[in-house]
Amino acid sequence: RARSLGLSIYFQPFSLLSAMPSFAIEVEYAKSNRATCKHCKAKIDKDAVRLGIKAQLGEAAAEGEEGRQVSHAMEAVKWHHFGCLPRARGPAWFKKHFPGAASEALAGFDGLREADHEAVDALLRACRGEGEVPDAPRVAGGGGDAEETPSKTPSSRKRKAGGDAESESVTKTPKVVGFDTEQVASIAAAKAMLASKSVAVLGALLAKNGLPKTGRKEELLDRCAESKALGVPPTCTLCEKVKLRFSRDSGKFSCPGYFDSDDKVFKRCKGPGEGACELKRTPWQE
Repeated sequence: RARSLGLSIYFQPFSLLSAMPSFAIEVEYAKSNRATCKHCKAKIDKDAVRLGIKAQLGEAAAEGEEGRQVSHAMEAVKWHHFGCLPRARGPAWFKKHFPGAASEALAGFDGLREADHEAVDALLRACRGEGEVPDAPRVAGGGGDAEETPSKTPSSRKRKAGGDAESESVTKTPKVVGFDTEQVASIAAAKAMLASKSVAVLGALLAKNGLPKTGRKEELLDRCAESKALGVPPTCTLCEKVKLRFSRDSGKFSCPGYFDSDDKVFKRCKGPGEGACELKRTPWQE
């Protein structure tokens, strides 16, 4: 009947339709100003605190070519401005999926500066309708007011273009907290070598080294360059499930959390823990 009317019907595998995804929120300092907020569609300033929502399918639902494609699309992080996150979903949704404190609920929380912990925790409460949305943390090194959702006005662009040289130089100077000058140079050299690689090749290299392969090309490139130059981050000593993530801002390793295939939920981990022994990177594999 549908075919006689010129309609095309596509049937999704039952596992993809019935599998309930789990959700995770990642928080970090924006590595560049190229990402666009999924709510307001404006750019997110470099070094500003950004939060991303990510959906994940279980391993069973992600099997097969179509399952992998759906899983890859779902696992892409949808970044938001600090002040836009409460408007991304309703309070009931946040209460259901993220009922606890930000330190327990948000991946990457331990990688933030301690001064920003309180604001992020208050933001998550506001997302659940438990308080007002707080002011966004100040952009590191910017010296200005708290970073809110940007307004694209000519005057703001003129102020940025006409700012004093000292302020401009501070903004453009890359952060090297946790890395010395030699390590920064090594990462830059590795990045130049890998720049011509495609997204597929970069993703394959990351997968071979046990690292996440989702994200934009610039994010994959940064991930590959750091691990190629300095070595692959070690596996979390607490959960022993995933590679640790290194924060250039705090100079510390933290666990991004992992998907538990048995319980079918994304679990957060506070690894590597205070009592962890000295963490050592492993050699990069081409």
